[in-house]
Amino acid sequence: MAETLGSLIDKLSIANIRLWHLEDRRRDAAATDAERLKAADRVSVVNAERNALIEEVDDLLDEAIRRGGGRKCPKVKLY
Repeated sequence: MAETLGSLIDKLSIANIRLWHLEDRRRDAAATDAERLKAADRVSVVNAERNALIEEVDDLLDEAIRRGGGRKCPKVKLY
């Protein structure tokens, strides 16, 4: 099944949260050198995954624009 924009954004947000925590661990003065090195290695992997997700979002949006598609939001009257 093809990815939806929502599922890609969900995965992208998870990758960003993982990066946030890995960067915290990488900078943690209380962590051992081995732990910081492991976190730095994981940062590289997760960042590559994040970049791939961004490319997928771009491709999906490019395809939607090319097709002239898109959803129009109905006007909603808020009281």
